[in-house]
Amino acid sequence: MANPIGDPEAVEQLADLYHREARRIDGVSASAVNALADVEWVGRRATATRERVRSRHTEIVAQVAELRSLARSLEAHARWMRVTIRELRDLEHRIRQWASAHPPSPERVGPDSSLIGVYPPDCSLEWRRVAARLRAAGAVF
Repeated sequence: MANPIGDPEAVEQLADLYHREARRIDGVSASAVNALADVEWVGRRATATRERVRSRHTEIVAQVAELRSLARSLEAHARWMRVTIRELRDLEHRIRQWASAHPPSPERVGPDSSLIGVYPPDCSLEWRRVAARLRAAGAVF
């Protein structure tokens, strides 16, 4: 079954793609501006062309910055995904250990594993609700 949180590796690959594209686009745009600056061309048409290229270059620089910002956001999201997956797996492990040590028993006082009901899937955010319900009943894990 697929991880409900998602695949942080796939998100990181997308972030890497955005970084590479930003570098490529930035390089192509800078090369075009530099090549145009080297051309000895005068007159109204030359001036208008240079202004148009500079204007377009400014737009491209803004778009490249946006691509880089998106890549950084994706990287931050992938980090969140990894931390959350680790946290949920740890929580699941601790709850399952606690549950195996606290089976339902008429002689036992306090919470037992019957409070869990159905175990959520691996890495489900539902593990947080299970943990909260158990803690509210007095379970320590």
